[in-house]
Amino acid sequence: MGKLIPGKLNFNYGESFGKKYRGILISVALFILLDASVMILNFYVSFEISEDAIGINLAGRQRMLSQRMAKSLYALSSESSESKEFNAAASELKTSKNLFDETLVAFTQGGETHNANKELIVLPQVNSQAGQATLKAAADVWLPYKLGVDSLLSDIDEKRDYTESLANALAQAKAKNIVLLGYMNDLTINLENVASSKASRLRVIQTVGISLAILNFLFIMLHFLRQLRDSDLVLEQARQETTEILQTVNEGLFLVDENMIIGNQHSKHLVEILGVSEIAGQNFQSLLENMISEKDAETSRGFIELLFDKKIKEKLIGDLNPLNLIEVNIAQASGGFLTKHLQFSFARAQQDGVISHVLVTVQDVTEKVRLEKALVESRKHSESQIELLTSLLHTHPSLLQEFITNSYNCYNKINNILRQPAKTTQLVKEKAINIFREIHNFKGEAASLKLEYFENQAHAIEDTLQDIRNKHDITGNDYLPLTVQLENLISYTQQVQQLTEKLALFGHYTSKASASASEKKILGNRQQDGWSHLGDFVQNIAQRNGKLVRFVSSGLNDIALDSEYAQQVKEICVQLLRNAVTHGIESPEDRELTEKPLEGRIDLRMAKISDEEMEITVMDDGNGLDYNAIREKAIESGRWDEDEIESWGNKHLLALIFHEGFSTAKEISKDAGRGVGMEAVMNHVLEHRGKITVSSRRGRHCRFVITLPIIPAREGLAA
Repeated sequence: MGKLIPGKLNFNYGESFGKKYRGILISVALFILLDASVMILNFYVSFEISEDAIGINLAGRQRMLSQRMAKSLYALSSESSESKEFNAAASELKTSKNLFDETLVAFTQGGETHNANKELIVLPQVNSQAGQATLKAAADVWLPYKLGVDSLLSDIDEKRDYTESLANALAQAKAKNIVLLGYMNDLTINLENVASSKASRLRVIQTVGISLAILNFLFIMLHFLRQLRDSDLVLEQARQETTEILQTVNEGLFLVDENMIIGNQHSKHLVEILGVSEIAGQNFQSLLENMISEKDAETSRGFIELLFDKKIKEKLIGDLNPLNLIEVNIAQASGGFLTKHLQFSFARAQQDGVISHVLVTVQDVTEKVRLEKALVESRKHSESQIELLTSLLHTHPSLLQEFITNSYNCYNKINNILRQPAKTTQLVKEKAINIFREIHNFKGEAASLKLEYFENQAHAIEDTLQDIRNKHDITGNDYLPLTVQLENLISYTQQVQQLTEKLALFGHYTSKASASASEKKILGNRQQDGWSHLGDFVQNIAQRNGKLVRFVSSGLNDIALDSEYAQQVKEICVQLLRNAVTHGIESPEDRELTEKPLEGRIDLRMAKISDEEMEITVMDDGNGLDYNAIREKAIESGRWDEDEIESWGNKHLLALIFHEGFSTAKEISKDAGRGVGMEAVMNHVLEHRGKITVSSRRGRHCRFVITLPIIPAREGLAA
């Protein structure tokens, strides 16, 4: 299956949409245009009808004004000029005459007039031919009537005799009031007919518009249904193709929304990968919590939330994927768990530029991981074989053979310790302490011969023993991991022995003619090679601890010792030299600050002080014993009361460095921190009834002088 790129799912959607629904878009546009046209015409005609309604009302008011003028004239004729009723009638006559004349002119020519609320309005000109004829006839009748009323009102205003003008005005009213009423009635009817015509036209427009709108809507519906049918066919085809893809891909594919809910569709293989039948609609975080830790599932949720944040670039957080490669345990129906290695990858899925989902791809990489592990193991095995061969080639055959012999002796001692019955917790714990001493001596010898594999394995066994010693309730089962490590170490030792024998056999068949000279050069003298490796041992530890050391030795080959006893003496020397490098010699930077040479010096001297005794001296020009550090470590250990420790002198504090498990190192490493080396030295010395003298000067030197008996080599085995 090709790689899905969710971010690219929305290809030129606008252009495709426009072509697909062009007919519908045109129909909708026509529908909107038609509706807009009908609305405009409806508004325009409605506005005209509204104006015609005002005209009809004002035409009706003209009839009322004509009657009011006649009434006012009759009131003037019957009232005294000094009475209030006379003045009121004159005022009403004037108002009615002016309003009638103003409205008649507005009807005829178009213009301003006042409505019933005395508001100024604009009255449009009557455009109908019949209406104009009626207005012209009404104007011919109104003009003399108006002049008669104006003459009367003028006489009244000027306080003249109004008898004649009143009689003239009454005559005009009697003769023309009925005529004016008829013309105003005709005008009202004419305006009503015009308004009725416009209303009919509006109904026609609305009927036609609604009919066209219905036809257009039906067209849109038919076109839309056809498009919907075609779209359904395309979608069904796409759905079938998607289903086909999801049924055939080997990966697990599904979508997750912002609420961590899994989508309704997923690949068929996902069920097999996750071992879950019901996946759609589940919470992805809850699904993960059934396979991995709750903390890791929460971390995964946070990572997916980052993917939904559009401000964060997807490429920048790719390396943060917590599920890139995980080991999961899937519960089985038959009981137990199936362990798999799964690889999850996440990609954003966008719609219209908005992150809608996250596409999750799951791959079962169990077989791949298994093959990679097998390849790594094979490579490690090959490298260890090469490393083993290289170390063997750099080690003197006799020393190597001696180391193998000593190794088996060490293994036998450890097995004997493990077999010893222990009925109490303290006795079980002492087993760990005794094994610790043996394996620490073994590690020292391996380090002195540059056999790094043995050194590393011994250090790992020390870690296991340290864990056992730190437990409160120790049982025999706690030693099971140790037995596995010991078995591996024995197996490796057997491989070394076989390679050593093959190399020895190979050397046996080399040219005998050249062997006599070259072997002496290569193999050297056994007595000398038994100690020469200590210089390399010192340099290796110095380099590992970032220090510069010059090693000077003397007298190491002057005394012939029993082989087993010589091995114990070497162990003492190895422990003292290791202690001198790690605890005594300062770093080059610290030595420079104290104006010392950057390169420290360690002296190892072995001398015969009598026929029965010899003396081993190890001296370094380092920092000397730090009694304050010893005191602080003693307090920190909690073995002794703090007040008691404060009362101790330097001699008492010095004795602490030979206690089991006591070390001033800040952390445990291959070379320090276990508190076993100096204890092993003391055990060897006490075993042979020797003695140890320690002298130290702060910042200048530290010297260990050990006196031991001489156990000479048995006759026939020396050198």
